[in-house]
Amino acid sequence: MLSELQINNIAIIKEQTIRFAPGFNVLTGETGAGKSIIIDSVGLIAGARASKESLRSGEKKAVVTALFTDINDYTKNELEKFGVTCENRELSISREINESGNGVARINGKTIPLIQLKDITPLLINIHGQHASQALLDEENHIKYLDEFSNTEKELEKYSVLYAEASEIKSKISELTKDVREKNRRIEMLKFQINEIKDASLKSGEEDELSRLKIKAENAEKLSKYAKFIYKALYQNDKGNSASDLATKATEAIDALSEVLPKSSEYSEYLTNFTYMCEDIAETVMKECGSDIQDPGKLLDQIESRLDLIRTLKRKYGNTVEEIIDFKNKAETELNELETADDRIIDLKHNLEQITKEMSALCSIITQKRKTAGKALEKKMTEELVFLEMNKVSFSVDISKSDVYRPDGIDIVRFLISANAGEPLAPLAKIASGGELSRTMLALKSALADKEKTPTLIFDEVDTGISGKTSYKIGVKLKSCSKTAQVICVTHSPQIASQADLHLLVSKHEKNGRTLTSVQELDIEGRTKEIARIIGGETVTDKTIKAAEEMIRG
Repeated sequence: MLSELQINNIAIIKEQTIRFAPGFNVLTGETGAGKSIIIDSVGLIAGARASKESLRSGEKKAVVTALFTDINDYTKNELEKFGVTCENRELSISREINESGNGVARINGKTIPLIQLKDITPLLINIHGQHASQALLDEENHIKYLDEFSNTEKELEKYSVLYAEASEIKSKISELTKDVREKNRRIEMLKFQINEIKDASLKSGEEDELSRLKIKAENAEKLSKYAKFIYKALYQNDKGNSASDLATKATEAIDALSEVLPKSSEYSEYLTNFTYMCEDIAETVMKECGSDIQDPGKLLDQIESRLDLIRTLKRKYGNTVEEIIDFKNKAETELNELETADDRIIDLKHNLEQITKEMSALCSIITQKRKTAGKALEKKMTEELVFLEMNKVSFSVDISKSDVYRPDGIDIVRFLISANAGEPLAPLAKIASGGELSRTMLALKSALADKEKTPTLIFDEVDTGISGKTSYKIGVKLKSCSKTAQVICVTHSPQIASQADLHLLVSKHEKNGRTLTSVQELDIEGRTKEIARIIGGETVTDKTIKAAEEMIRG
């Protein structure tokens, strides 16, 4: 549940900590006191878009922090799927907003993307704002409400996997059954590209090797000159005075002094190794830089021609020889797919047929569950709406079959209602007034109460357009919902406020020339005065006090 909400520098709230309780919480106060600011602050926690207008005038930063406690097992497990852990079943979420309207979101102090916050918070809170009943007018949502009531979760999960596979197969079939001319043009183009690359006989690392060979050809005379000099100086020459020759002679001389030279064997070993090194260096230099190029000019022409071919292919197929080779491999794969498309289409259609049979079988189970649940929901909704003073109401769950498979099955679900005796059933959008729509949404919430998995439900002025006895019964329903989830409600109805487990008063005052909002928990005396104010307006009389006391006693 939402245990604590800390608001700093949001609109006319400077600094306020609000503590909520389990059960039914209500917030009341005069119009403009700041109740909507509190709901908007919770909205920021839920990932709502922030704006610089939210920031209190003159401040550079605003922060809202929500503490959730007693997190149930279902919510805890679902949060872990997002990598969010709840130590001691607690979770802290904060939003920080700067002067530009931007900011950061954090969970347990760790910064997260806003999009992730929007995915996570529906597991914790459900905000039913003043215009949320409009969701009922969108018939695409009706099937979602029915599925909450019909326990189709396992079947829909399996169906969703099959639907995704079927969609992917259809996409592949569509791709393979392109226009014949376009397909043939593509085949010819691929063949040309593959042959052009094949004819080049490219090898990985070839370009670097050609570049090295080019340098060698351009400097052939100089390289040969220096290579010969090094060979003669280090290893062999006609005069027999190369470094290797001299080192060999020195070794022999040191060996002759072995009886009087203590380290003669060590010196001899050094010189022998030096001799081997001279030979190795001389032969390597001669091999790499010697005059094995008979015609440098001709070789340069050949190298330039090859490099020019590679540059041409790079402009077409990739930035490196390796990328060109990779392009050819992919082109060969695509060509094979296109040339064997007919066979692949047959296989894909066979797979699609098998998957469609499985989808059809699942849809039959899902549809039957929905129809059974629909009848139960009709009865439950009628009872709830009659309780909420819609005495002549008729409510129906209409389930028809779609011509195509949809992401949620093959059913089209619509809620139909008749609010008055003798009137035909019709879509909600055509006949429901604002008050009737609010009551229908509340009835739906009440009907789904035992299915509700969100631990905190927030209702913002659900009593708009409703008064008297109906308001009282709305309070009863909200109280009933609070048995399975924490309920927080902003209301102007004394009938609803009188049934609260925790009553919070939102008020505003001036301090140092600035308007401030404050929130305080009311005791029994405070509740009586506040409910009397709601009943009688600015003037609180003994009569309104007595009426408030009677409401609280129930």
